[in-house]
Amino acid sequence: MDPNNNQPLETNPVTQPAPQQANVPPTQPTPIAPTPAQTVSNEAPKGKSNKVVILLVILLLLAVGMIAYIMFAKNQMSNTQKATTDDSSVIMPSPTLAPTLTPEEDLEVSSPEADLLELDADVKGL
Repeated sequence: MDPNNNQPLETNPVTQPAPQQANVPPTQPTPIAPTPAQTVSNEAPKGKSNKVVILLVILLLLAVGMIAYIMFAKNQMSNTQKATTDDSSVIMPSPTLAPTLTPEEDLEVSSPEADLLELDADVKGL
């Protein structure tokens, strides 16, 4: 049957009887006694145990990673604190040359009014 075609609702390919030969009478299948090896299913616990093992490995890796990060951060903080507290060298201030201002007596201010008049003349010239 073509798998892309829809089947009618009343037909079920699994329950349809297979054509039988006319000369052979139908026989009943003989029941097979289950052996103890067949009754125990090993696949389910094995699959579950694999998942548990994988989960434990992932959790172990996460725990190791977190511990390593905490130790790294603690080491970095202690190194930073040592670097800031071990500055035992003291730098003494040294005298530097600074420009000195001229005393007020040496300033040549002839007349402020004349200077303002010159500025006004310059502004008008512009």
